[in-house]
Amino acid sequence: MSVYEYFLVFLALIFCGYASWTDLKTQKIRNICSLGLLYGGTLSQLMAWYLGTTTPLYILGLFFGSGMIAFGFYWFGIFSPGDSKLFWGLCLIFPLSLFRNLSGSLSFPPLILALNIVIPYSMGLLGYLLYKFALMPNKLVLLRGFVMSNFQKTALFEKLFNLLFFIGIATALTSALELFGWQPDRFVSLLLVLAVFALVQKLLSLIPKTPVYYAIVGFACVWLSVRSAPSVPVFLSGLAFFLGLYLVVFVVAKQLVLGLASIALDNAVDVEGLQVGMIPAEQILRIAETDGSVRYEKKQVAFSSGQDDNVIVSPDPAGLDAEEIAHLQDLAATGALVEFENQIKIQPSIRFAPVISIGALLTVLCQGPFYLKLMQLF
Repeated sequence: MSVYEYFLVFLALIFCGYASWTDLKTQKIRNICSLGLLYGGTLSQLMAWYLGTTTPLYILGLFFGSGMIAFGFYWFGIFSPGDSKLFWGLCLIFPLSLFRNLSGSLSFPPLILALNIVIPYSMGLLGYLLYKFALMPNKLVLLRGFVMSNFQKTALFEKLFNLLFFIGIATALTSALELFGWQPDRFVSLLLVLAVFALVQKLLSLIPKTPVYYAIVGFACVWLSVRSAPSVPVFLSGLAFFLGLYLVVFVVAKQLVLGLASIALDNAVDVEGLQVGMIPAEQILRIAETDGSVRYEKKQVAFSSGQDDNVIVSPDPAGLDAEEIAHLQDLAATGALVEFENQIKIQPSIRFAPVISIGALLTVLCQGPFYLKLMQLF
């Protein structure tokens, strides 16, 4: 790389360090950092075009592609707005020569940075949760809660429908990739399937779950699965693979990790003691009964999904605002939350700027996804 490109890398790491310091100290990333990185990244792409190392089409793809991924992190309730802008700016400012040894989809900076953020963070969090689990005095509590929550009639029906939905999305996406002639490696393909499934599921969460909805979506998934299979053996093998993937990722791993995280990290706080900025660890839903009465139900979810009018509160990195707290306190005063002892679980606030900075550092040191370097070592 040239001296100019080393300067861009150094500038990116300086911005990351400053953002981490302000996030740890004030729980906020200042606009001068996130917007400054966006501005510098945009200028660096224009300069690369001037130097002839990139094209306008690639710049547009990089700008909107990284922007969509950053917005996705925010939309799913993982990043705050400041975290998303920091991620976006980093994707733009990294010089392409940093990834000169890569090809295909793994040479796309937003994908590299996302992998270097999500995978180490997930591994670190899982290791911490397993450590806490090893120190738990009564480990059967978590396993009993896992069995009870997953083998109820409603939960079983929802999981069976989601399994059918997942298989339909996976087969449709696989066929679409083959149609366009894009053949990413197996790991990237799995990530795309999981990401598209989560995206479509979140988009459809705004639609009321009526019998007509289940019939239409279920029929479409079955039709896509059968239509895209070239033969019966291929269909059955694909069905078995996606069945195993769904059970491992969305049933066993997801529910066990959520349950363990709830026991190890979350604290029950009385509604009267809630403060602005506290992050709920569970979702409270308003359920209208057929007789016109209303009840409230708690649900454990992985991501924020507060677009539904029936969602009172949901996990969100922005935390509770004064209006949501006042609403919860009003509900508690009327006895609507007495079943929950007028309490809500609160999760610890996670500073993601240092996590993003570690991902950026791994990107620079490994010049690509860090797991490729690990694979070379072994």
